[in-house]
Amino acid sequence: MEGGEEAAAAAAVDSKDLQQQSKALDKLTDRVEDRQLDSTRVQSAMAALASSKEADWNAMRMRLAS
Repeated sequence: MEGGEEAAAAAAVDSKDLQQQSKALDKLTDRVEDRQLDSTRVQSAMAALASSKEADWNAMRMRLAS
């Protein structure tokens, strides 16, 4: 019966180790997603700035042409 108890204890340790590995992997993947979201937000902001700058430039050209 002692062998069965040792196997159960080893399985419990393996289970805890797997849980820790899973949590660590989740943290890594969460950070990647956050970085991708941040990258997307930066790209959107840069596109909005470029669009605004172009609109300002066109407005200035129209004022000067009048």
